[in-house]
Amino acid sequence: MLFHKGGPMVGQSRGYAFVTFTQNEGATNAIIKLDGTSVGNRCIAVRLAKNIKYDDLQRPKPRIEIPALGRVKREEKISKADAIRAIEAKLKTLERQTDNNLELNTVGRDQNVPFIHRYQFNKSREALQRTGPHGKYIKTKSASPYQRQLVKRR
Repeated sequence: MLFHKGGPMVGQSRGYAFVTFTQNEGATNAIIKLDGTSVGNRCIAVRLAKNIKYDDLQRPKPRIEIPALGRVKREEKISKADAIRAIEAKLKTLERQTDNNLELNTVGRDQNVPFIHRYQFNKSREALQRTGPHGKYIKTKSASPYQRQLVKRR
Protein backbone atom coordinates (compact mmCIF):
# COMPACT_ATOMS: atom_id res chain seq x y z
CA MET A 1 0.00 0.00 0.00
CA LEU A 2 1.72 3.12 -1.20
CA PHE A 3 -1.16 5.45 -0.31
CA HIS A 4 -3.23 5.98 2.83
CA LYS A 5 -6.60 4.26 2.55
CA GLY A 6 -8.30 5.81 5.57
CA GLY A 7 -8.15 8.61 8.08
CA PRO A 8 -7.35 12.30 7.50
CA MET A 9 -4.55 11.49 5.02
CA VAL A 10 -6.68 9.46 2.56
CA GLY A 11 -5.10 9.32 -0.89
CA GLN A 12 -1.77 10.82 0.17
CA SER A 13 1.49 8.96 -0.31
CA ARG A 14 2.81 6.96 2.60
CA GLY A 15 6.29 8.15 1.70
CA TYR A 16 7.93 5.15 0.13
CA ALA A 17 8.29 3.56 -3.28
CA PHE A 18 9.80 0.49 -4.90
CA VAL A 19 12.25 0.64 -7.78
CA THR A 20 13.44 -2.36 -9.80
CA PHE A 21 16.85 -2.33 -11.47
CA THR A 22 17.93 -4.65 -14.27
CA GLN A 23 21.49 -4.92 -12.96
CA ASN A 24 22.91 -5.12 -9.44
CA GLU A 25 25.36 -2.27 -10.12
CA GLY A 26 22.53 0.20 -10.72
CA ALA A 27 20.94 -0.70 -7.37
CA THR A 28 24.19 -0.35 -5.43
CA ASN A 29 24.93 3.03 -7.13
CA ALA A 30 21.45 4.31 -6.19
CA ILE A 31 21.95 3.31 -2.56
CA ILE A 32 25.37 5.00 -2.37
CA LYS A 33 24.33 8.24 -4.10
CA LEU A 34 20.75 8.74 -2.83
CA ASP A 35 20.76 7.44 0.74
CA GLY A 36 20.65 10.37 3.16
CA THR A 37 19.97 13.08 0.54
CA SER A 38 17.16 15.55 1.09
CA VAL A 39 14.14 15.80 -1.19
CA GLY A 40 12.03 18.83 -0.44
CA ASN A 41 12.12 19.19 3.33
CA ARG A 42 12.65 15.49 4.05
CA CYS A 43 15.72 13.30 4.20
CA ILE A 44 15.26 10.03 2.27
CA ALA A 45 16.55 6.57 3.07
CA VAL A 46 17.36 4.18 0.24
CA ARG A 47 17.68 0.49 1.07
CA LEU A 48 17.37 -2.88 -0.57
CA ALA A 49 13.97 -4.52 -0.30
CA LYS A 50 13.81 -7.69 1.74
CA ASN A 51 14.72 -10.59 -0.44
CA ILE A 52 12.05 -13.28 -0.46
CA LYS A 53 12.97 -16.77 -1.55
CA TYR A 54 10.00 -17.97 -3.56
CA ASP A 55 11.19 -21.55 -3.30
CA ASP A 56 10.59 -21.38 0.47
CA LEU A 57 7.00 -20.27 -0.08
CA GLN A 58 6.22 -23.30 -2.25
CA ARG A 59 7.82 -25.74 0.15
CA PRO A 60 5.29 -27.53 2.41
CA LYS A 61 5.13 -26.11 5.92
CA PRO A 62 5.67 -28.39 8.91
CA ARG A 63 2.55 -29.50 10.79
CA ILE A 64 2.16 -27.93 14.19
CA GLU A 65 0.66 -30.30 16.72
CA ILE A 66 -0.52 -28.97 20.05
CA PRO A 67 -0.57 -31.69 22.73
CA ALA A 68 -3.38 -30.08 24.70
CA LEU A 69 -5.70 -30.34 21.71
CA GLY A 70 -5.22 -34.08 21.44
CA ARG A 71 -2.92 -36.33 19.57
CA VAL A 72 -5.59 -38.55 18.11
CA LYS A 73 -5.86 -38.35 14.36
CA ARG A 74 -9.28 -38.14 12.79
CA GLU A 75 -10.68 -41.49 11.93
CA GLU A 76 -11.87 -42.22 8.45
CA LYS A 77 -15.58 -41.62 7.93
CA ILE A 78 -17.67 -44.74 8.27
CA SER A 79 -20.53 -45.48 5.95
CA LYS A 80 -24.11 -44.76 6.94
CA ALA A 81 -25.01 -48.44 6.92
CA ASP A 82 -22.15 -49.24 9.33
CA ALA A 83 -23.21 -46.38 11.60
CA ILE A 84 -26.82 -47.62 11.65
CA ARG A 85 -25.68 -51.17 12.46
CA ALA A 86 -23.50 -49.89 15.30
CA ILE A 87 -26.34 -47.83 16.78
CA GLU A 88 -28.79 -50.75 16.56
CA ALA A 89 -26.30 -53.05 18.28
CA LYS A 90 -25.80 -50.50 21.06
CA LEU A 91 -29.57 -50.17 21.55
CA LYS A 92 -29.96 -53.96 21.80
CA THR A 93 -27.28 -54.18 24.47
CA LEU A 94 -28.91 -51.34 26.42
CA GLU A 95 -32.30 -53.09 26.27
CA ARG A 96 -30.79 -56.30 27.63
CA GLN A 97 -29.02 -54.45 30.44
CA THR A 98 -32.09 -52.48 31.57
CA ASP A 99 -34.35 -55.57 31.57
CA ASN A 100 -31.94 -57.44 33.83
CA ASN A 101 -31.29 -54.55 36.22
CA LEU A 102 -34.86 -53.27 36.60
CA GLU A 103 -36.56 -54.23 39.86
CA LEU A 104 -39.69 -52.72 41.31
CA ASN A 105 -39.93 -52.14 45.02
CA THR A 106 -43.17 -53.82 46.08
CA VAL A 107 -42.43 -54.14 49.79
CA GLY A 108 -45.06 -52.50 52.00
CA ARG A 109 -47.47 -51.83 49.15
CA ASP A 110 -50.60 -53.53 47.98
CA GLN A 111 -49.74 -56.06 45.29
CA ASN A 112 -53.09 -55.67 43.54
CA VAL A 113 -52.83 -51.91 42.87
CA PRO A 114 -51.23 -51.08 39.50
CA PHE A 115 -47.82 -49.45 39.78
CA ILE A 116 -48.84 -46.19 38.08
CA HIS A 117 -51.81 -45.66 40.43
CA ARG A 118 -49.50 -45.65 43.44
CA TYR A 119 -47.89 -42.39 42.34
CA GLN A 120 -50.66 -40.79 40.33
CA PHE A 121 -52.93 -38.33 42.07
CA ASN A 122 -56.09 -37.76 40.07
CA LYS A 123 -58.67 -35.14 40.80
CA SER A 124 -62.33 -35.84 40.39
CA ARG A 125 -63.39 -35.30 36.81
CA GLU A 126 -66.70 -33.71 37.78
CA ALA A 127 -64.97 -30.69 39.31
CA LEU A 128 -62.86 -30.13 36.20
CA GLN A 129 -65.05 -29.87 33.14
CA ARG A 130 -63.17 -29.10 29.96
CA THR A 131 -65.95 -28.00 27.71
CA GLY A 132 -64.51 -24.65 26.65
CA PRO A 133 -62.32 -23.95 23.62
CA HIS A 134 -58.71 -25.17 23.78
CA GLY A 135 -59.40 -27.20 26.90
CA LYS A 136 -59.90 -24.15 29.12
CA TYR A 137 -61.91 -24.48 32.28
CA ILE A 138 -65.28 -22.80 32.42
CA LYS A 139 -65.81 -20.88 35.63
CA THR A 140 -69.21 -20.31 37.04
CA LYS A 141 -70.26 -16.86 38.16
CA SER A 142 -70.26 -17.89 41.78
CA ALA A 143 -66.59 -18.81 41.56
CA SER A 144 -65.49 -15.23 40.89
CA PRO A 145 -64.12 -13.41 43.95
CA TYR A 146 -66.03 -10.17 43.51
CA GLN A 147 -69.56 -10.42 42.32
CA ARG A 148 -71.99 -7.58 42.28
CA GLN A 149 -75.25 -8.33 43.99
CA LEU A 150 -78.20 -7.23 41.96
CA VAL A 151 -80.77 -5.44 44.04
CA LYS A 152 -84.31 -5.40 42.76
CA ARG A 153 -85.80 -1.92 42.72
CA ARG A 154 -89.43 -1.19 43.36
